[in-house]
Amino acid sequence: MTTRVLTLVDRRYRSQAQPSGMVAALRDRGAHVEELDETQCTTDEWRDVLVRVDVAVARGRRPGTLAVLADVAASGIPVVDTAAAVEQVRDKRIMTKILEDAGLAGPRTVICSPEDLGDADLKYPIIVKPVFGDNAEGIVVLEEPADLLRLRWCDPELIAQEYRPGSGADLKLYVIEDFIAAVRRPSPISPCTARSLGGVTVNDSLREIVNRVSKVFGLRFFGVDCLEVDGRLEVLEVNDFPNYSSVPNASELLARYVLRRAVA
Repeated sequence: MTTRVLTLVDRRYRSQAQPSGMVAALRDRGAHVEELDETQCTTDEWRDVLVRVDVAVARGRRPGTLAVLADVAASGIPVVDTAAAVEQVRDKRIMTKILEDAGLAGPRTVICSPEDLGDADLKYPIIVKPVFGDNAEGIVVLEEPADLLRLRWCDPELIAQEYRPGSGADLKLYVIEDFIAAVRRPSPISPCTARSLGGVTVNDSLREIVNRVSKVFGLRFFGVDCLEVDGRLEVLEVNDFPNYSSVPNASELLARYVLRRAVA
C-alpha cells in the first residue's frame, strides 16, 4: 500500500537541500507526496488533499503554514513536528524562557525594546538578534555602549546576548529523532565563509543536551547551536527542521522517520 505524505513548506525553503532531498527520498521509496506552500495554506486547497494523506511534515514558520499544520494534527493525522513545538522555537522569547527553565546554560540574555537596551545589565560586546528569524538573519554585534547610537531596529523588541569569546566556531547539533550529528561551523559573526569546519564525535554530554532539548520542546527534527566556553557547552538557540546540509545521509533518515510516523 502506498504511503501518502503531505509536505507544508514555506517558499523560501524550496530551493534549499531540505525538504527537497527528503521528498526525493520518499518518492524513491514509493511514497506519494503532495506539496503545498504557504500561499496554498491560506486557501481551502489543502482540505481537498487532507482526505488522502497518511502523514504530514512541515518546514515552515509562516502563520498560515502553522495553522494548517495544527488543523491537520487535530484531524488525527500524524505530523512532524507539531505546530506548537515549532512556535516555541520560532519565537526566541519563548525559546529563551524554556531553555532557562530547563537549566540549559546559555549566555546572559535580555529581552527588551531597542530604547531600553542601553539600560540592560550586559557586558559588552553583545549580540543583538530579532525575536523572529533564522539562518543568522538580522544579527548585529555591538562592541561597546557607544555603538547603540548606530543601531537601527524596526521591531518593537529584540534579543540581546553577551558575546562569548571562543574559537570563532559554533558547535551545531543536527537531530533526526534518535540520530545526532555534530559539526563545527563558523560563527555567524565570524569572517570565515566555510560551511563546515569538520565533524565532531557525539559524546554523552552532547546526547544529554539533545535529549533535554527534545523533551522540553517536543521536537524530532531540530538543530541546536552550542558554544564551548571554558570547557563547557552553552546552548545558544534551538531551530526546528534545519537544512541538514552538513549531514550526508539526512534525506534518507528524514524519509525513514516520516514513513514510520505514517504507520505509528
